[in-house]
Amino acid sequence: MKKYWLLITILLIGLFLRVYKPLQLYMYGHDQDLAGWIVKDIIVNGHLRLIGQETSSQGVFIGPLFYYLQIPFYLLTKMDSMGTIILVTLLGMFSIFSFFFCFSKIFGKKVGLISAFIYATGVYFIFTDREVVPTMPVYIWTVWFFYSIWLILKGRSKAYILLGILLGIAWNFNIALVILTPLILVAQILSKKKINLKHAVLGVCIFLITFSPFILFEVRHSFRQSRAITSSLVSLKDYVPGTSRGLSKMNRVYQLVKKNTSAMVWGQNSQLGYTITLFILVLTFIYLLKKRLIQRNLGIIMTLWLVIYALFFTINSINISEYYLNGMNVIWIAIISVFVNHLLLRKYLGYVVIAAIFGFNLKEFIVRPINRSGYLERKAIVNFINLDSQGHNYPCVSVSYIASPGNNLGYRYFYWLNKMHVNQPISGSPVYTIVFPHSLVDRIDKSFGALGLILPDYKKYTESHVENSCQGENSNLVDPMGGYTE
Repeated sequence: MKKYWLLITILLIGLFLRVYKPLQLYMYGHDQDLAGWIVKDIIVNGHLRLIGQETSSQGVFIGPLFYYLQIPFYLLTKMDSMGTIILVTLLGMFSIFSFFFCFSKIFGKKVGLISAFIYATGVYFIFTDREVVPTMPVYIWTVWFFYSIWLILKGRSKAYILLGILLGIAWNFNIALVILTPLILVAQILSKKKINLKHAVLGVCIFLITFSPFILFEVRHSFRQSRAITSSLVSLKDYVPGTSRGLSKMNRVYQLVKKNTSAMVWGQNSQLGYTITLFILVLTFIYLLKKRLIQRNLGIIMTLWLVIYALFFTINSINISEYYLNGMNVIWIAIISVFVNHLLLRKYLGYVVIAAIFGFNLKEFIVRPINRSGYLERKAIVNFINLDSQGHNYPCVSVSYIASPGNNLGYRYFYWLNKMHVNQPISGSPVYTIVFPHSLVDRIDKSFGALGLILPDYKKYTESHVENSCQGENSNLVDPMGGYTE
């Protein structure tokens, strides 16, 4: 135990930062609501799903693995989604350990500890690990893929077994991860070693097994996704009018890379500015290569890793957000960790850098405001509607939304959990109106954090009128949901 006391300390710090105010900081919206429906479809409806939700590329779905991982935690909490907090916490802890293990093997134990500390205490990573979304385990995938590529560089062909697993499950988290597959060939060439045929064949077999849900779905649905993926790469079908293209898209990617790297180091403090932070990291990388603190072949892999990401999302028609580029961050963490370890040889300078990064991130974590429109508030407002409607003997209700785009989502699973019959407002059922933010209206009857509620005009609804309005289907169960398919 004494041998690993630093790692244990880092893990405990990381654990605290990921479980502090678990429900208050549980961001809940459309993705989490959708996950509830998919898990319900598996458990309640007995539908063994081969796909998860639809991606931003029309007709392309992620895999179901992340939803199957949630099942035990839904069962533990009687189908309440709060159980998934346990899942992402466990995955977050495994992410911290993964950085320690993989970087210790590649760069040495000290670098492994530094990288684990950076990941454990970085606000950007803390709140990524608290998100119950399929992309959350991307850091686990990327650090182990990085380790696999290093193994190939070293001529250890058993890496193909690990790669078989990683490539087979990649589409369950973020299908864009497959853009890194050319690095396998590059690493094999750079290694100047022969491929062990036995390990390669075993890796392919493992890949086919782990990738089988995708294959089965494609066979069952006439290769629908394969056609959609091909179409997205060669056409503008996923292009969103008004979004960037060409040089403008290149600048968009550049701005997001700057923003991500700065947030990764300083949180949202931007102490040195986005451009300066990225510039320093690039110069640091060049310095490490010149000093041979990063091996030449590994440096080539790291460079190509960054270039592939930037190039792919520049030429792709999809309108991207910051999280699309999270797969690059493993390289930045490696650069920072190796450099800090180098500074530790200069006695106190390395500790100053670590303390500065930790201090800025801790400050942001402490002062970061709680977004009062998450799990607690949405559950509370639905519970109130349910109890209030029961108190007025309404067998069904309708819910309308006065909300900015996207903020009218994230409630339907709670309606199902409360066994509510929810109709469209045109049905004639009593109308409860959810408002977010408050500033959109002049009148709010009840507030639930940042969410507002306008109550029905009770005098307007007679018992017979309400009963007649309930004759139709429960629209909460039958209306289409974005990204969800049965």
